Amino acid sequence: MWNRIVVMDGAMGSQLRNPSSEDSYCVTKPEIVEDLHREYLKAGADIIKTNTFMSNRGPQDYEINVAGARIACKVAAEFSPPRFVAGAIGPGGTSESGYFQQACGLIEGGAHLLLAETMTSIGNANMAIQACEQALQEIGRDLPIMISITIAQDGKLLSGESPDMFCKSMASHRLFSLGINCSFGARHMRPHIKNFSEIAGTLVSCHPSAGLPDASGKYPESPEEWADIVREFAERGWADIVGGCCGTTPDHIRALSQSARQIPHATIDLL
Repeated sequence: MWNRIVVMDGAMGSQLRNPSSEDSYCVTKPEIVEDLHREYLKAGADIIKTNTFMSNRGPQDYEINVAGARIACKVAAEFSPPRFVAGAIGPGGTSESGYFQQACGLIEGGAHLLLAETMTSIGNANMAIQACEQALQEIGRDLPIMISITIAQDGKLLSGESPDMFCKSMASHRLFSLGINCSFGARHMRPHIKNFSEIAGTLVSCHPSAGLPDASGKYPESPEEWADIVREFAERGWADIVGGCCGTTPDHIRALSQSARQIPHATIDLL
């Protein structure tokens, strides 16, 4: 339970720097994943995301999801006051079955909530949510579900659907939060997160990238610049839960945490 803005962690993939096998590190190189989770928690994150973004192909990814959740929970348990683990579900699933297997693995591994992020269409989002709901029902658990879309520079989902259409389509689900993540950086997200906060009807999360990488892979928004912008979203009441996506680092989260955690907020009760 918090009476302030809640801070999530930052990027996993762009920090591990091995996109072809980063999720499998949960099984093959767990110590690397542990260390990165620990750095984000030291930086002030209240919620860390599992290293499972791409692991929704089906039964072959089940082990990765279980391991990813267990690793994150193990590290979170080292810190006080309590920190929480969001089971990360990316948009790559092509069937409800793949998302269902992923959600089951994350639940078995001990995740405290489920986060379907970077959703690119309403259909994609509904498929992920329905799979999460089915998994929770069959396992007999009741965990909060967060869902977050990514948008193009015109403010629409990559499918061309509007955020307003998205929020209306989510009204029939019992969700902890709706949000926007990744996209094209914090500095260009102001009007879009403002509009989103007015139509969401739930808690709002925002974890933008640090901009778009250049040819060398460098992201343009420094920890200080990025944190100042995201803190503004919280101060203006546009976001209740803030964190980072691609290109953000423990330094970005540290800069954000130092200021955002001081912003008072009505009670946010996760569990």
